[in-house]
Amino acid sequence: MLTVVVPVLDDDVALARLISWLDAYNLNAIVVDGGLAGDVSRPLAQPHRRVHRPPSRGGQVAAGVKLAHNQWVWVLHADTQPSAAAYVYLQQVIAAQHPVWGRFDITLEGLPWLAWFMNWRSRLTKICTGDQGMFFHQSLLHDVGGYPDLPLMEDVEVSRRLKRLHKKSFRAPKLNVEASTRRWRQRGIVLTIFSMWSFRWQYYFGVKAETLAAKYYDA
Repeated sequence: MLTVVVPVLDDDVALARLISWLDAYNLNAIVVDGGLAGDVSRPLAQPHRRVHRPPSRGGQVAAGVKLAHNQWVWVLHADTQPSAAAYVYLQQVIAAQHPVWGRFDITLEGLPWLAWFMNWRSRLTKICTGDQGMFFHQSLLHDVGGYPDLPLMEDVEVSRRLKRLHKKSFRAPKLNVEASTRRWRQRGIVLTIFSMWSFRWQYYFGVKAETLAAKYYDA
């Protein structure tokens, strides 16, 4: 009933940790590797399905979603660590048999105020980030044309589409998944916040995701 889609790019330590967690709960995953050769993720992904896709977070997730045959999809970045409470919640959602979409709250080690703000903003706007462990019923994704194959802003775009058609089906339980703080530590907290909001506003006003991705990864 549930397929976990895991995009990964040259992050074998985080992937091994997540795969171990998935195995403990007998969850099936599709690991979508964006590495040049994919040799790192191949042994780590076993016994789960592993496919290669050119590096693009949104493109990798979109490819995994298309390959998922179950009704429910849970997107977990390789460096996100879910919780037992999140898993139990999804099992309850699946048992209820009501098509919904949503995400979990995130925790950021050493940055609780930042995590609180991100969760508050997302709950208010119904715009999610990939770090929050987004989940979907496939029928809702079908209604909005599938998961967007974009190199950046894919999480914002799918949220916008679903919010437009299925606003009342949004769920944001106050249950946690642990997101990585590497991006914040490496780029600097203030600079990362500024750049994230800058990219969001540019996208909102019509700048293409491909243009933003070139700026983001060049930085």
